Amino acid sequence: MDKQRQFLQAYEYLCHIGEAKEWIEDILQRQIPPIVQLEEALRDGVTLAEIVDSLYPERRIRIFRHPKLQFRHSDNIATFFRFLAEVELPDLFRFELIDLYEKKNIPKVIYCIHALSWLLFRKGIVDFRIGNLVGKLEFEHHELEEMQKGLDKAGVSMPSFGTMGKDFGVEPTPEPEPVESEEDRIDRELGENELAILDLQAQIRGALLRIQLGDTMQRLWDSEEMLIELQSRIRGDFSRQIIEYRMNMRRFAVNLQSGIRGFLVRQRQSNQESFWKSREGDVLKLQSLIRAKKARDEVRMTRTQLSEQAPAVKHFQSAIKGFLTRKNLTAQEKQTQSASGPVKILQAVIRGMLLRNKIADDHDFLYHEESSISAVQALARAMLIRNQVSQTRETLQQSTPIWKALQAVARGAMARKGVHSTKQELKKKTTSFTKLQAFARGAAVRSSVASTLSALQTEESSVLGLQSLIRGMLLRRQVSRDLEALTAQQNSIMILQALARASLLRQQTGSLLYELSTNTDEIVQLQGLSRAMLLRNNVGRLLAELEDEEEVITAAQAAMKAFLVRAKFAEKKRYFQENMQKVVKLQSFVRGKLQGEAYKSLTTGKNPPVNTVKNFVHLLNDSDFDFNEEIEFERLRKTVVQQVRQNEMVEQYISQLDIKIALLVQNKITLDQVVKHQRNFGGHSGNLLINTSMASGNHFDLKALNKNSRKKLESYQQLFFTLQTQPQYLARLFRRIREKGTPDKDMKRIELLTMGLFGYAQKRREEYYLLKLMARSVKEEIDYSGTIQDYLRGNFFWTRLLANYTRSPRDRKYLRELLGPLITHNIIEDPALDLESDPAQIYRSAINNEELRTGRPSQRPVDIPREIAIKDPETRDMFIDHLRDLREISDQFLLSLESLLHRLPYGIRFMCQQIFEALCDHFPREPQKFLLQIAGNWLWRFYLQPALTSPETMGVVERQLTPLQKRNLGEVAKVLSQIASGKLFGGENIYLQPLNSYVGNAIERIALIFTNIISVPDAESTFDIDEFNDLYARTKPTLYIKMTDIFSIHNMISDDLPQICPNRDDMLREIIQELGSAKNNEAEMSGVTSTEIQMTLHPKLHDIEDPEAEVKSLFMDTKRCVLYIIRVQSGPNLMEILIRPVTREDDQKWHALLREEFTEGSRTRGAYSDANNMVDIKTMSYKELKRTALENIMRLEQLGRISRHNFYQDILNAIASDIRTKSRRRVQRQRELEGVRLTLSNLNEKAEWLESQRKSYDDYIEQAMMTLQKKGKKRFLMPFTKQYNHERELERSGRKPKFGSFKYSVRALSDKGVLVSWRDIGDREWDKTNLTISCDEVGVFFIEGSKGSIQIPGASAQVPMDSLLAAQFANHQYMDLFEGSMRLNVNLFLHLLYKKFYRTE
Repeated sequence: MDKQRQFLQAYEYLCHIGEAKEWIEDILQRQIPPIVQLEEALRDGVTLAEIVDSLYPERRIRIFRHPKLQFRHSDNIATFFRFLAEVELPDLFRFELIDLYEKKNIPKVIYCIHALSWLLFRKGIVDFRIGNLVGKLEFEHHELEEMQKGLDKAGVSMPSFGTMGKDFGVEPTPEPEPVESEEDRIDRELGENELAILDLQAQIRGALLRIQLGDTMQRLWDSEEMLIELQSRIRGDFSRQIIEYRMNMRRFAVNLQSGIRGFLVRQRQSNQESFWKSREGDVLKLQSLIRAKKARDEVRMTRTQLSEQAPAVKHFQSAIKGFLTRKNLTAQEKQTQSASGPVKILQAVIRGMLLRNKIADDHDFLYHEESSISAVQALARAMLIRNQVSQTRETLQQSTPIWKALQAVARGAMARKGVHSTKQELKKKTTSFTKLQAFARGAAVRSSVASTLSALQTEESSVLGLQSLIRGMLLRRQVSRDLEALTAQQNSIMILQALARASLLRQQTGSLLYELSTNTDEIVQLQGLSRAMLLRNNVGRLLAELEDEEEVITAAQAAMKAFLVRAKFAEKKRYFQENMQKVVKLQSFVRGKLQGEAYKSLTTGKNPPVNTVKNFVHLLNDSDFDFNEEIEFERLRKTVVQQVRQNEMVEQYISQLDIKIALLVQNKITLDQVVKHQRNFGGHSGNLLINTSMASGNHFDLKALNKNSRKKLESYQQLFFTLQTQPQYLARLFRRIREKGTPDKDMKRIELLTMGLFGYAQKRREEYYLLKLMARSVKEEIDYSGTIQDYLRGNFFWTRLLANYTRSPRDRKYLRELLGPLITHNIIEDPALDLESDPAQIYRSAINNEELRTGRPSQRPVDIPREIAIKDPETRDMFIDHLRDLREISDQFLLSLESLLHRLPYGIRFMCQQIFEALCDHFPREPQKFLLQIAGNWLWRFYLQPALTSPETMGVVERQLTPLQKRNLGEVAKVLSQIASGKLFGGENIYLQPLNSYVGNAIERIALIFTNIISVPDAESTFDIDEFNDLYARTKPTLYIKMTDIFSIHNMISDDLPQICPNRDDMLREIIQELGSAKNNEAEMSGVTSTEIQMTLHPKLHDIEDPEAEVKSLFMDTKRCVLYIIRVQSGPNLMEILIRPVTREDDQKWHALLREEFTEGSRTRGAYSDANNMVDIKTMSYKELKRTALENIMRLEQLGRISRHNFYQDILNAIASDIRTKSRRRVQRQRELEGVRLTLSNLNEKAEWLESQRKSYDDYIEQAMMTLQKKGKKRFLMPFTKQYNHERELERSGRKPKFGSFKYSVRALSDKGVLVSWRDIGDREWDKTNLTISCDEVGVFFIEGSKGSIQIPGASAQVPMDSLLAAQFANHQYMDLFEGSMRLNVNLFLHLLYKKFYRTE
């Protein structure tokens, strides 16, 4: 209630609305909309008319309920007005039509309902009064706030509802006065002084708040520098934390990636090592088996060779061995006998040498094994030393303290004593001792050396012998000791030797394998030769044996083969008979697969073979079905163009008529102005929707056109062809239109003219050129933009054309598939869904839900800031749920867009591509990612966002959405707009910033989507059209256009010709100069019988042709000849077919083919029959056909178009490409037909709706005319006047008109200004001459002239109201009657008719 007191006026007004609602429900005996919606519900007047119907059920009151009949809703209100007049409600309580229909003063309407209830109760029509609900109802805060805003905005004064009972003399029933308690008294006094208290409280709160605000601002100003520094430090700390977090995450990611890579590499290496280690035994075993096999093969081969020559070799070897042995023995005997003495010495020397050699070998061997022996010796010494050290350590440890002390004392004393004495002596005798020692040592050494030398010289021989014996003995002892030591270490030595031998063997094996690998080729070749020789020997022996038995073997083989073939055939025959159905299916499957593979090779292969092209060459022919489809498409296209223009005309007519009727209802204009507008469209508005088909012939009456007019017609055809195919002209015009600031109405007119010029893009050619025009306009606008911001702020004309182009059923179908399931499942089918992102609104909604749930006022405060509202637990949970739902729905949209991206219409994708490329060309320094974001954002704002926010208007959903559902779609669109713009949520949407993480990821996704969107082929390959198509096409392009549109386009181009054609020698300037003035041309070409004509377009200059037109024509002739050649003859390639001679069978096939192809009456057209400059195939023989084809091929080869190196495969490839293109064109034509049919269906539905609207408007006007026209109501007439006598005479004669008759003298009409002149009647006779104006039919008046009771001959005329209004509309001041003898003033005559025959008050 506290909040309601702040909006006391709104609260009382809502209570009065509630009172009126209850009274209306009691009258109607049914529920009506809630209080807050009642104002809107009353606007159509249906409820008011139902009140009248309920009070007077015996009356048949027509109530207009349908929303489309909104122009008739004023009739419902008029019914209520008539009821108020019947019950005689004073004018003080009545409201005007605009008060309700335009919501100018709705409180006056509620006041009228209150007054009506009191009046009906006073008159006893109803037995109950309207209630008093003030203080008994409660409303939501936002309802009171909205109502108060509405009242303030309307600026109307609130009527006094309280004194209404007194005004009608009805006093309320007195109630027993209750005893007033103290609390009631306080409440009463507070209520009486409520306004003063509220005002005082408001002033106090305002003063306190201003004081508090001033103190706060003063503290903030005092601490401004500190706050700035604090903010900067907080921002810096926050930035450093973010940077540090990002750097830590980057380092963590890098370390994690490096660790993972290292782990993976180590794991891979360990797996490989473990694998090979686990297979080491197998590998060694395999190697040993291979080496063993090789060794066994070598030994086996050697043994085989030796075994063959064993006796001779043995005998020869034994003889050689005997001879050598005998020879050696003889020589040894002789040497022994001759050198028996020195032999001993020699033997000793030899034994010494052998022993030294053996020792040297042992040393070498030990040197090689030095590391192993050293390791063994080190281990042994280490073990012995450790044992000895451990024993010594144990002994010393037992007496360690004693020994340590004793040794220390002894050593110390002895050392000190010895050192001291030595030092003393040495100091005294140092020099003498040194010299003496030197002399003594020298003499002793010399004498010792001399004696030793002399003794050795005398006993040299004995010493040598003794030395040799001693050395021998020592060596034998040493050898014996070594032998014993080696025997003791035999096992270890054997192991060591085995290891050494293994190492040496592996080295030898490695070297052997290396030698083998280096000589692998020679070894393989030698082995191959050996095996080949052995195999040839075996084969030779086998062949020799087979030759001996050849006849027998041949007979046996033949018999066996025959038996096997017969058995296999019989089994196959039996199997086929048992499975015949399966065989048939399999054959069909195989044939289908072969056909499919052939077609696949035709469509996807690079070089399809001749037979494949031959099998599918029939696809190039145009059948009757193709011909009928072309005719049907052309007919539907004409109908669509005509229907579009008719709908536009009717829409314009109905729109203007709706405005004029609304003005008529508001008494701003008169009925004649409305009827004038109705007659402006051809006499009767029903003719607007007559859909007569255009004739297929020429729409010009050539007899009515002279030579000059025909030339102008040809120039107009050249003009429209130039404007279609040269987009730079219209693109400059569009830029000029934007720069001039053309009004919206003229822009709409230019848009319709442009779409009509391109046939509303119904055909492939017109759609291609329309897209090229919009692309050129995009480039034109971007090139004239200085910065990107200038481009983004522009409102370009090409967007209007694109919007018209995208209103096709194809685009609506795509938007329905893209957004329909998303909106239906997530928005419509979930009525409880709320995506509100404002915490304050969520908090208020939570309070309302709590009060509805508990029935008690909430204890939580209502008006709190958002920062505090978000801290409420329930609000926070709901806020998080809303953000989660927003994210899920947005993600579903992106998923749907990704999945249906391939179905996005080509025109939209092409325009996105052109925008991006134009931006890249004009702003090369800007990042392409940024420019792609601009193009994608344009796609969202122009194409997707309107369909998402207003799905019912774009045909996405069929039903109307509630305000909550529209608000939810607005929240989703807000998130998607942020994603499309490529920016995160900032301060303006601070409570949506939690979605920034999702928005960042979504921006990357949508950037990829935009990249895929602009990745489309060019328009030329998509539509299979280039700039020279119209030059060599047999069927010229046609255009269906109105004559008025022709001259409008002419004027539009002429007005801005200097800007459109800056060059003086421009082709468009020449065409405009040849055409001259559009106004003169319109007068000259007035002989055209139809307002809608068909024009065949052709270029201005025929010398501007395709530079390769001749080559293309020659290539086309060659392809056509080759097609017929390969249908008669076949071969592996085209060259072989061309050089193959012609036989009689070939001529027969050729003539049969001609008869089949060119049968009279057949509408089937052969391949390439629609091209120009064709050779006459029908008159050629097959030989001449091949000669012509070869001549053309030679010319093409000289021109470098084809080559004989690939057997002229280029021709077959071109034919295959034409087959594929023909198939694509058929599919595209089917799609175009479906699109045109769907468009025509939609246009017909719209035409039916427009027709219903038109009929309802016409019915309303007719009813208004009949209502206004008087129906002979009697009124008081002054007796014995001219009018009194006239009516009495009519009554006596029984000729009284239905709607009245009035008689005036000519003088009276002349004084009124109605009559201007009457040539047959002089001025003196005007007093005696009368004019009678009567009406017996609605809208038709009969005028008669008379003198007394005698009618003047020829002075009678029938004047329809339509003729008068048409004359007034044409600004004709006078109208002649009576064969031109009498002239009336049109406006004054209409005024007289309105005054006498119509209710104009």
